[in-house]
Amino acid sequence: MGVDVLELALKRDGAEARARLTPLLAKRATLVLGPSGAGKSTLVNLMVADAKAQIGEISQALNTGRHTTTATQWYWLDAARTSALIDSPGFQEFGLRHIGADRLAALMPDVGGHAGECRFYNCTHRHEPGCGVLAALARGEIAESRYRIYREIFEEL
Repeated sequence: MGVDVLELALKRDGAEARARLTPLLAKRATLVLGPSGAGKSTLVNLMVADAKAQIGEISQALNTGRHTTTATQWYWLDAARTSALIDSPGFQEFGLRHIGADRLAALMPDVGGHAGECRFYNCTHRHEPGCGVLAALARGEIAESRYRIYREIFEEL
């Protein structure tokens, strides 16, 4: 989909993680966002030597993170103050209820990239004849897993 993904081991190999992240974070302010327990504050502590962001353990009973960070905090990454990390409180649930089902395809680049090829302007990309998305799926241009996610979210919306 044109999005770079880095797999990093913040605790096991912090030096490598820091080396890979430093150029990506340079000369910008980056918001660290994610669910509780994802390692946002661990990332901040790795990148900012004196940050001392509080970290917590994963709840064994619920297998979820605990809300350790309670307020958004700005951390400078360099003395020149040209690069920053913004640590934010985590969340327990992420929802897309504010998005209409008819807008979903446009928000998924791999699906939406083929929506303009549809025969009907109001195509739902689920069963209509002449659907560009279904044709792209059949050609292998859209991954089955991504299309399954599209259908599941569409049904929820």
